Amino acid sequence: MDLDRAFLVVCITVFAVVAINVGIYLSVRRGDDVNAINMFRKAARRARDPWKDEDDALEELSNLVARFKDQTPERDNPEENQIEQEK
Repeated sequence: MDLDRAFLVVCITVFAVVAINVGIYLSVRRGDDVNAINMFRKAARRARDPWKDEDDALEELSNLVARFKDQTPERDNPEENQIEQEK
């Protein structure tokens, strides 16, 4: 593995982590304590279930499709209808 690229990846990762932590620190220091607590709660919820929004959307879609299927009458095969009409 190329040592220069590995070093670059490590530096970028460390920079990103430090930047995120500085941003969190500044937002907590400047902001209201209640907003900071809410921000940490939201981050914790997101960390526990990162795909919650997508799961909720898929569940809603599933419910809508089920309701749609219940409302639409099932249609028979058109060929069968034609044979029944000829009898």
